[in-house]
Formats: sequence, C-alpha cells, structure tokens
Amino acid sequence: METLFSDQFNDIIYNKENGIHYHILKPTTAQMTEVEFRQMLLNWKQLMFSHNPQSILVDSLNFHFPISPDLQDWVLQNITTPVLAIGSVLGYCFVLPEEFISQLSISQFTDEAKNASSEEVMQYFSSREAAEIWLKNRS
Repeated sequence: METLFSDQFNDIIYNKENGIHYHILKPTTAQMTEVEFRQMLLNWKQLMFSHNPQSILVDSLNFHFPISPDLQDWVLQNITTPVLAIGSVLGYCFVLPEEFISQLSISQFTDEAKNASSEEVMQYFSSREAAEIWLKNRS
C-alpha cells in the first residue's frame, strides 16, 4: 500500500494489489473546523484527479464531524460530483460510522449523491470487508 497523504484527520492510501483508493477518516475529526473539513476534502479530490481511480472506499467508521445540510450541498457540488465525473470511477463507497448522528449525516449525503449520479456507482456499507467485496466485483 502506498500512502498518498496523511495528517491528523485522515489517511489517503492506494492499494495497488486490489486497486482501491482508501480515504480513512480519523477520530480527531471530532476536533476539526468546517474550514479544515473543506480543505481535507479539497486535498482528497485533487489526489483523486491526479490518480484517476476506478475504486474509492471512504472509511468513515471513526468520522466524528457533523455535516450540516448546507455543508452536504457543498460536498456534493464541489467534491462528489466532480470526482464521479472523472469517468474512471466504477465504484465509490462509504463505510459508515457507528455514531448515529454521523451515520445519519453521511447517509443523507450519500443518498443525495446517488440521486445526482446517473449510474449506480455509489454504495455504503457497515464494514470495510463488505465494501471491498462490492468494489472488487465492480472492476
């Protein structure tokens, strides 16, 4: 596995063996500001543009930053829609956090993103293993 980026809030890793780009969110996201959240996602998007991934797995199990409806809209317009438009993406999935409030905001976001996408390339799962199986079956 190759670490493309790492900081206190997230790790972005490419696993050449299974072809999956991982975005792993850390528990410290509980202390991040909205500005830091936006910057984290802009950095992630830039890496996705430079690597043209086929499979993306966002591991949100340790994600603890509440996403407001306005911020969900920003993410959809500025991050998700452009990444899905890359063209190489065959599968994009989320592993949902255990915490109910975070799970709710991520679920709402992915539902909105699915509605914005013309293809069924986005799913969410309760475990990384299930997400990896789904992604492997898409490639």
